[in-house]
Amino acid sequence: MAASTRITEELINEYFSKGYWKNETTSGVWDHHARTIPDREALSDSKYRLTWAQVKDMSDRLAVALLGMGLKRDDPVFLLLPNCVESYVTRIALEKSGLFCITALMTVREYEIEHVLKTYDVVAVFVPTKFRNFDYFEAVNHMRAGLPRLKFIFVMDDSVPAGAVSLTEMMKADLPPRFTDHYFEKTRYRPTDAFTAGLTSGTTGMPKVAEYPICSIMHMGEGYHLMPKLRPDDVVLNVLSAVGGLGRPFCYVAREGARMVVQEVWDAQQALSIMEREKVTVLLSAPAQLSLLIQQSNLGDFNLEPLRAVCCSTSVLGKEAIETAEAKLGANVLNAYGVSDGGIISETTIDDDRETRSCTVGKPFEGTEIRIVDDQGNEVPAGEEGELWFRGPGTSSGFYRDPDLTVKTWGALGKEGWFRTGDLVRIDRRGNLIMTGRKKDVIIRGGQNIYPAEIENLLSLHKAVRQAAIVPMPDPIMGEKACAYVSLNDREEFSFEIMINHLKNWNVAPYKLPERLEIMNELPARGHKVSKVELKEDIIRKLQLEAKGPLNV
Repeated sequence: MAASTRITEELINEYFSKGYWKNETTSGVWDHHARTIPDREALSDSKYRLTWAQVKDMSDRLAVALLGMGLKRDDPVFLLLPNCVESYVTRIALEKSGLFCITALMTVREYEIEHVLKTYDVVAVFVPTKFRNFDYFEAVNHMRAGLPRLKFIFVMDDSVPAGAVSLTEMMKADLPPRFTDHYFEKTRYRPTDAFTAGLTSGTTGMPKVAEYPICSIMHMGEGYHLMPKLRPDDVVLNVLSAVGGLGRPFCYVAREGARMVVQEVWDAQQALSIMEREKVTVLLSAPAQLSLLIQQSNLGDFNLEPLRAVCCSTSVLGKEAIETAEAKLGANVLNAYGVSDGGIISETTIDDDRETRSCTVGKPFEGTEIRIVDDQGNEVPAGEEGELWFRGPGTSSGFYRDPDLTVKTWGALGKEGWFRTGDLVRIDRRGNLIMTGRKKDVIIRGGQNIYPAEIENLLSLHKAVRQAAIVPMPDPIMGEKACAYVSLNDREEFSFEIMINHLKNWNVAPYKLPERLEIMNELPARGHKVSKVELKEDIIRKLQLEAKGPLNV
């Protein structure tokens, strides 16, 4: 996938001439540190503790092994690994071997997995055998008969089931005699090549994948590094996914040579132990994880003195949450604002004052252009609310194999395109963006997007359901959760248990499942559409009555 869907030669020349893009790659940065600081520790999890030289050696061996199995440049592969060392090494190896890398979070299930494998002609998939009580190998292996393009299932566990290939053993494969870095000269992706694409739910219910060129990932990484002013002596704990969101550019663009620690499965108590043991100075987390961390009653039992910054992404933190976290952790809490299918937009930094950090999402990152527009696409007066459009060198290059959706989302290919976020913002007198609402019909649960249309369409397939609407309900930990409102056909029965079983039969990812059901005789309507405004007001009233007071969110 050397050519990007949206990025034109004109944009490439502009971004290089202005210094936003540079002639470097992610794997090149990692290899550079392997030559200059080979014995310094680079990466660790509960299983591995690797130096920069060891990371290079493992990624080289894996890349050679992949090419030796007959995989060809630009073959699409699906990387579905948890936040672990193997995920980092595999990503670097895929860039070296020239394999197009499609990624997703570990919360996806058969519904999303099969769609990706079929739609994008995936030739190889990388999975754990089992992870958090779900058998990924069995799920993919069960689909194999209907996937003629799928050649390999690579598993990272020590126990390798029949029909799978050991990723661990491939990282130990023999290198060719007199091996040098030039071995990958013909296969390694170039800086302007689209190398990776992340799964993102579509508003119509079908998952899409947003592609990114390496230069864009590098530029995003530069932006995220500026948040805490990352230093070579920093120790970064990443509790996010290593393959998507803030975890991807922050930790893959390892320019400063800082040491990185990753937590495979989120657990607040374990995270505190890691932070104390490893003397963590920078924490990467989602708002939901940070909320759980600061609610730990024994927070004071841990020595977190080295911690100087917490960088949050996937959803925007509120003022109260930031101020509480800063008071309890003794570190600045920073917001990164972007969208998974669009790219980086803005961020707060460690040099910003408390008001900026707690009340805004900071200034647009270097090179990022923004427009704040009304419903007709006209720019609103300064200080007024409108929908945010943006473009720049830290953006996606469109949707993989879908130029029509790319044009629909961006308005045009190339220089004239603007990504429509669906977010409502205004800009303050100092140039900081302030989030005021959401125009797009999307629920953000703990940083993961739930598009109501997807669940509504599946609920409408149940014989009991006449109408269905999914709306957000506030939650102090996750930010939002999904609430289902339904009206029923005559003489039909429906319950929360029936609803969940129905959706599970469609193999819907668990995070998308509604966490409350409200049944009404008729859903409120405005014209021919369900009035979600009224439903949102209804669920808030119900929650307030149950809490016997205002909601603390």
